[in-house]
Amino acid sequence: MNNSQRPWPATRELARRIAGARDIGPAALARAREAVVDTLGVTLAGMPDESARLALRLAREEGGGEAATVLGGGGRTSASWATFVNGVAGHALDFDDVDFVMTGHPSVTLVSALIALAEERRLSGTAVLASYAVGFELLHTLGRALLPNHYRRGFHATSTLGSVGAAGACAHLMGLGAKETANALALAASEAAGLVCNFGTMTKPFHAGQAARAGLVAARLAEMGFTAAYDALETGYAGAMAAEGIGPGVENFAGWEAAVSGWGEPWDIEAGVCVKIHPCCAMTHPGIDAMLDLCEREGIRPEEVETLGARASAMTLKVLRYQKATTGLEGKFSMPFCLSSAVLDGKVGIAQFEEDRVARPEVRALQDRVEFELDPELAAEDPESERTAVWVRLRDGREVAAIGEIARGHIDNPIPEAEFREKFLECAGVLLSEQRARAAWEGWRGMEAATDVGELMPLLAP
Repeated sequence: MNNSQRPWPATRELARRIAGARDIGPAALARAREAVVDTLGVTLAGMPDESARLALRLAREEGGGEAATVLGGGGRTSASWATFVNGVAGHALDFDDVDFVMTGHPSVTLVSALIALAEERRLSGTAVLASYAVGFELLHTLGRALLPNHYRRGFHATSTLGSVGAAGACAHLMGLGAKETANALALAASEAAGLVCNFGTMTKPFHAGQAARAGLVAARLAEMGFTAAYDALETGYAGAMAAEGIGPGVENFAGWEAAVSGWGEPWDIEAGVCVKIHPCCAMTHPGIDAMLDLCEREGIRPEEVETLGARASAMTLKVLRYQKATTGLEGKFSMPFCLSSAVLDGKVGIAQFEEDRVARPEVRALQDRVEFELDPELAAEDPESERTAVWVRLRDGREVAAIGEIARGHIDNPIPEAEFREKFLECAGVLLSEQRARAAWEGWRGMEAATDVGELMPLLAP
């Protein structure tokens, strides 16, 4: 391959920019802090989940040391194992934030790895926030380069992009140079894995924990001198995910140069990240919001409903793969279940996905009367659209409808501070007393003042 045919040096250029990122401004730090606090809250809420309990069991059997904390009173273990358990718990309820540039969940991988690493090395809250901003920027760069084809092929970006994003964030927090950072990114690219087909099972939260751990391990090995290919992102990483398989030009599958060109101030995190107000797949949220509004506006009572339904994009139908949920995990990826819960309970919260609530006869019966279909206009115009149209046909013959455009909590439709705080207190309250949950909120909202993040960790223990 001559010089004119060589792919743009994405691995080395991104490593150079990560290593040189300094003076992250207050706007980026403030948004990063919001993401950290939200992630810690949903991690506490996810700790009792079976997936998190199994992850903790494995960590206790195989982990070592007492360098970092497993949230919610799970004890101490090595930084990498704490990262894994906290990452699994942080994604167990699918209540963690989401981003539509990387098409996945940015904070669960970044925060799990950065908090454990910072605790191990006694680093400051401000340092964590700066590295979060850098990691978020990297995730956006990867998303702009690889998507939407990457997701269309069935890869779960939270895991595949998350491993590289976490590696870059950890490399920044560790102060690695460009050479070591390039090795970390390239090594993490070989660790990247995750399939959409596992949605609705324990493997989806495993994706998040494993990606966070993979990123941290990659950065630590790179610090020790572990080597990897300096063209890994632009050749193997992109090529393996190319839509057309292998062959000449596959190394140019991703638009790296354009994706990297926007790097830096203003940092992408300054626009915020989408906060979830329902603990289920983000693709359900516009439909849930529209159904809740419709029921309130029309005064709909469950016993009045004959049938109901939703029309959505091709991607929404692909991701929400369960027509009828039989478990809480399946319910998080089932539009019929989420709409049925909205009609029956007037809320789609943590309780709705508990197994006894999923098994209610009235929920099962209503799911059978839900039609979930492709919206032909969206199929032609925007296959990845989040837009969802919902309707209800009442027993008296009336039919009412609504359209969910942008979910509440989205960066273009943010929730107020009071609701954000309420979500944290509800999540933290799964394990903490009301007093301790409030103390955790206050302490972590001021994390920039902490010279050692470890000082704040006791606030997250019962």
